[in-house]
Amino acid sequence: MIEDFPNNEVEFDRRFHSEEACLDYLLQLRWPDGFKCTRCGHDKYWMSSRGLYLCRHCEHHHSVTAGTIFHG
Repeated sequence: MIEDFPNNEVEFDRRFHSEEACLDYLLQLRWPDGFKCTRCGHDKYWMSSRGLYLCRHCEHHHSVTAGTIFHG
């Protein structure tokens, strides 16, 4: 993913208008070629009620905010 940060507050508000838009952006940064489990390499996942990505193969939990300033 090419980094195309907003240049001003209007662009920022337009791009990140909802929590879902923000999470979609982080998802693209973490897995630019689609989800890939860091434990087993499987590419299919379930979305938990807590917003975590669970690998369908090994059930390892992944978070798009882990390791970012948004974690916790």
